[in-house]
Amino acid sequence: MSNLGFHCNRLDLLEDMIIGNGLKRGEFYNLPANDLSRLSKLIDRHSLAWSIHAPLIQLDWYPKPPTWSFLCDEDSDNRELTMKMINITINHAEEFGTEYVVVHFPSPASHTPAENLEEKIRAIAWKSCDRLAELSVKRNVLLHIEGVGASTLINAGFLNSVLKQYSPPLKYCFDTAHSYLAAQSNDFDLYEFEKELLPYLGSVHLWNTRSKDDYGKYRHIPVHPSQSVEDGWVDIARILKILGKKGNSLPIIFESDRLYPEALGKYDYREGVKWVTKLLAT
Repeated sequence: MSNLGFHCNRLDLLEDMIIGNGLKRGEFYNLPANDLSRLSKLIDRHSLAWSIHAPLIQLDWYPKPPTWSFLCDEDSDNRELTMKMINITINHAEEFGTEYVVVHFPSPASHTPAENLEEKIRAIAWKSCDRLAELSVKRNVLLHIEGVGASTLINAGFLNSVLKQYSPPLKYCFDTAHSYLAAQSNDFDLYEFEKELLPYLGSVHLWNTRSKDDYGKYRHIPVHPSQSVEDGWVDIARILKILGKKGNSLPIIFESDRLYPEALGKYDYREGVKWVTKLLAT
């Protein structure tokens, strides 16, 4: 299916996980800079659709992990650091003609403001949204914002108000497990959240978890048909059903590696790929 693909932070994963599973799409992230020429050749050779998860290349001046975003940070220097990283990523998107760029927003602040927490963070976040939308229009590169971490701004009310004003050029990247962790910490229903954001979805990230403890131990767990809702897993079949017809056109990216945790069953991740492909087909 042309809309199904894998997130890759190593080029050896491209042929193994994307081509090896008969997929035609990739999302690339944090590669060594000298890999870009080879990446471009591989994409052309296999006629892949592709996107970028910021940053595309490893940046020795950016804090680790490079997925950290300071766009909701009180410190303006930190915000400028993230904007610099996004601008460099957009340069690559323009050079290679990628479909869109995923940017983490909203995300937690690096420290808690001393007072008026919600009011300050919300004002900062709106200002960052203004800048992202302006940048997207100016550079003609679509941006998909993806909420991550324990941010109180990951809720349908805030995100709907942002996306209603800025979509396009901003769309939402619905991440199944990050959204689930946010639902647990912010006390909302994951599936209602998806329904409310559905008009603004631009892409989907698929991986699974049961809790913050799972995430701490195993990070991004591949989706698999063995994952029971009764045991606390995200209901992937329900997530895909809510997408409806969009499920056949939205980019859907498996955001996990090949290895399924041994302590959780050591399943073959390819069974999850086949399962999702079948769910989308039916």
